[in-house]
Amino acid sequence: MFEAFVYVCMLKDPQVCQTLKDIKGPYQTEKQCEVRAYEIAMELPDWMPEYVATRYKCISDEKKLDI
Repeated sequence: MFEAFVYVCMLKDPQVCQTLKDIKGPYQTEKQCEVRAYEIAMELPDWMPEYVATRYKCISDEKKLDI
């Protein structure tokens, strides 16, 4: 299982950033997680027009245990 996280930064001040955690997941495959991360990036202007997505990460259950 994979959870999607998208890192977003303000357009006016790229030093102001946040990490968004997807609330629809987790996903069975990493590919499904990646697709969802891109969906979040595409929808971002509707919800947070002053921000832009800069990167994403799909974290598996196994990796969470290592944190």
